[in-house]
Amino acid sequence: MIDGCSEIKTFWRIMFPLSQPGIVTSAILNFIFLWNEYMLALVFLTNEKRRTVSLGLYSIQAAMQYTADWTGLFAAVVIVMLPTVLIYVILSERIMAGITLGAVKG
Repeated sequence: MIDGCSEIKTFWRIMFPLSQPGIVTSAILNFIFLWNEYMLALVFLTNEKRRTVSLGLYSIQAAMQYTADWTGLFAAVVIVMLPTVLIYVILSERIMAGITLGAVKG
């Protein structure tokens, strides 16, 4: 063992800090993918009470077929986009560090 550390202490002091940018990057990209997920929810969700955000946005757009409530649609688009944009802005440096961590330098 390294410097008398146990296996758990070695993991938390050495391995976890080295793998943290990759873990954070995959978590952020997974959040963005799941937040924007549409097709799977459209196929499997039949109850209107359990709709996801993307299906709710589609239902607002479908309800607008005969009306012109553009302000409601744009407000819904901003509400749907806001969490993803905020998470990316706050954690963009970690995303770039995790993506470029394994890149060849030279």
